[in-house]
Amino acid sequence: MRKILILSLGLALSLGLQAKDYHRTADTTTVVRRLSADGMLRPLKPSYMKGALVASPWTDNWFVQAAGGTTVFLGKPLGCNDLFGRMKPAFSVSIGKWFTPSVGGRLNYGGMQFNDCNNSSQDYQYLRADFMWNVLGNLYKDDVHTLARWSVIPYVGVGMLHNKDNAHKPFAFSYGIQGQYHLSRRIAVTADIGNMTTMQDFDGYGKAHRLGDHLPSASLGLSVRIGKTGWKRVIDARPYIAQNEWLSAYAASLSDSNSRYHAQHDRDCQTLEQLRKILAIEGLMDKYNYLFSDDATSSVTNGYPRNDYSGLNSLRARMRDKYGNGQKAKVVESASCTEEYGNAESEPEDDYLSLIHSGKVCIGAPIYFFFELGTDRLLNRSQLVNLDEVARIAKKYGLKVKVIGAADSATGSETINDNLSRSRARFIAEELMKRGMENGTISQIFDGGIDDYSPNEANRHTRILLYL
Repeated sequence: MRKILILSLGLALSLGLQAKDYHRTADTTTVVRRLSADGMLRPLKPSYMKGALVASPWTDNWFVQAAGGTTVFLGKPLGCNDLFGRMKPAFSVSIGKWFTPSVGGRLNYGGMQFNDCNNSSQDYQYLRADFMWNVLGNLYKDDVHTLARWSVIPYVGVGMLHNKDNAHKPFAFSYGIQGQYHLSRRIAVTADIGNMTTMQDFDGYGKAHRLGDHLPSASLGLSVRIGKTGWKRVIDARPYIAQNEWLSAYAASLSDSNSRYHAQHDRDCQTLEQLRKILAIEGLMDKYNYLFSDDATSSVTNGYPRNDYSGLNSLRARMRDKYGNGQKAKVVESASCTEEYGNAESEPEDDYLSLIHSGKVCIGAPIYFFFELGTDRLLNRSQLVNLDEVARIAKKYGLKVKVIGAADSATGSETINDNLSRSRARFIAEELMKRGMENGTISQIFDGGIDDYSPNEANRHTRILLYL
């Protein structure tokens, strides 16, 4: 009793250690798989590139500005008036767009009056285009419509001035700086200090085609954004590229695995079909039929006419008896081929071999090969193993073969079904010749469309009959 307890305890400890190691290995494998496949198969959460924003579409981030202030004319000749005596009111309006948080442009119109070197008032106006650079544009942090509170915007531009009094229209260069304080997402207060430099004869005095007149200005105003505002960050594509590469490799591995499993399945089907055929020929199918009740090969012929090899078994047994010890072999006779070739069951068993020699009946039952709808492709390639055995026996005993093609009459026209039956019979005949049979030993018959079997799929076949 003590020995039994010690042995039981030792066995339990051994099983426990094995179980512990097994679970540890299984847990480790599960974790690795979760980190790779499960993680890569989930949708990725977007990540963003640091400091990068998407350029604004053409319809977004427009603005209009209006400002009023003062202008001081400084020209050549300078004149004798002081700075404050040269000041005159001025206005400006502009429309522009921000292409990025830092880069924008505007079209600016303004003017009013200025005092020339003789302290006389002259009317003027201008139109110019400015390039704008927001040095605080990188303060945009996310992809919502959030604006930085402050903006500091240097600008440069080019345009044209028009003096209404003397009709001069010289080109001018503009430059300055604008500050903005955003009251809301759309409205900002602006303060602008700038200058326009043009030709010396703008006011009617000085040299033409020489720079020298200036119009410095200072103004306060409002800027209003119109349309959609705000910016979106640039999504980092690298995680998606890595995921796509992993998924491509994963799909390729699955395809390879599927090809291997498919090939293995075909080999298994052929092996099982060969085994079933051998059992049928040897008369052991009744004993081992349960092995094939749920087999894939039964799905090919489920509800279809079954291939019966007992007639071939009978022929082989009688051939052995003919050259043996005179003892009659005990065999099971098969059903006859088809009614058009006679019926062997009405003849005595002793006359079976003579009936075969007379050519009235075929040897055993027909061997069936089933096809896909409308084609001469076999429903299952594993059926080809039957051709191997048929060709081997036919060559060994010098048998003749009738190949009868058929199609189901429920589908297709009469012409289509006639052609189908021909191509199906031709396919089987060519496969037999590939296995060494001579063309002269094979005859082809074409049934066209038939409805002899149920379901309709069973009529899409070619059957083989063997004769001496």
